[in-house]
Amino acid sequence: MKRLFLALSIVALLSVTYCNGAPKASKKKSAKAKGSSEVVKVGKVLPAWNQGCLDIHFINSGRGECCFYILPDGTTLLVDAGEIKTSITSVAQRPNDKVRPYMVYANYIKHFLPEGRKAIDYCLATHLHIDHIGSAECATETAPAGYLKSGLLALYDEVPYKIVLDSMYPSYDSYEIVGGFSPSWVKFVEWGVKSKKFTAEQFEVGIEQINMLYNAKKHKNFSIFNICANGMVWGKDKSGNVRPLGKPLTTLSNPASCGFHIRYGAFDYLACGDLTSSPQNRAAYYFRDFIGEGNLDAFKCHHHMAPNSWGSGMIKSNFNPRYIFNNCFAASQPNPEKLAYVLGWADGYFASNIHPAVADIPLVKEQKLLNKITAYNGHMVLRVMPGGEEFYIYMLDDSNFEYRVKSIHGPYKSK
Repeated sequence: MKRLFLALSIVALLSVTYCNGAPKASKKKSAKAKGSSEVVKVGKVLPAWNQGCLDIHFINSGRGECCFYILPDGTTLLVDAGEIKTSITSVAQRPNDKVRPYMVYANYIKHFLPEGRKAIDYCLATHLHIDHIGSAECATETAPAGYLKSGLLALYDEVPYKIVLDSMYPSYDSYEIVGGFSPSWVKFVEWGVKSKKFTAEQFEVGIEQINMLYNAKKHKNFSIFNICANGMVWGKDKSGNVRPLGKPLTTLSNPASCGFHIRYGAFDYLACGDLTSSPQNRAAYYFRDFIGEGNLDAFKCHHHMAPNSWGSGMIKSNFNPRYIFNNCFAASQPNPEKLAYVLGWADGYFASNIHPAVADIPLVKEQKLLNKITAYNGHMVLRVMPGGEEFYIYMLDDSNFEYRVKSIHGPYKSK
């Protein structure tokens, strides 16, 4: 019996070491067997993803939002890759202004892609704003198919996508496609499908559309559920029936954002692009009805925590994620009032950028809000351990392409 207990203890320890190195207090490196990784240490390069882990990378260029997911079986998902002009944002470009933002994303993704991979399995455009897909002003080249190369469209040349998702395909004619970068996105998707470079699908509310492609049977307690798109949100109506709620939108603004709920064992995570207005409130009711107060472990902020990022429905639903991640790139992000509100109860708040001028805002200065932020200025990484019972959060140095750890937070137990 003692031998059996010892064997089980070793297996449990290896499951932690396999993804994350040894526990944080340990100084010892893990074994150099195939697939193992070194101990996570401040100042050292973050070890690569390994089987069983869920990695969520919030990549910081200072010029838009970009999130890269590695699912427990190695399936990869890219969500947005914005590229905007310096005049629109006022934080420092990372790592410097000599590197185009899409190349910042490309270098990062190539570094962390699972071994042997050269392409991304899924690419999701949450909505067609320039800080999420790219901008005409930043494009320096036009593809033969007629689309301008910036953001997601330029990144494809560096790391191709196999499946592209948005909330409109294939009926773009029924949406308001005017100005901005939207026409280039439509040309890009139509070119990719016609030339068989990738397939495209409409992001559908109420289904598990993003699936593990390599070993789903091994991780049956993992799922990604589509909760919102085009203003429609999955939820309970007044009669208690579960269905998509709201009216379909015909514009490409923030309320049309696509969003999803990741569940990995006891771990829950929500990400809904720049969701605002009524759809934002309905997403809060989804949280209330299907996750529950105190059980949302992590949340990617709506709309960079601007003034309209935390609606009345979220407050009424006691929307209280434990750990909050904010992709921000302007002096107005996060909104000081919203920041003060979430710092009053959240277990941790992480931000990719905090502009130096934020320190001089009266509310920030009076309540010493910067001292209450868990960590900011860098790439943010959320790493959930095999089975979903525990997770770590890392801040990475974004001043170069080495991806060294600035700070380690955790382990945290999933609710």
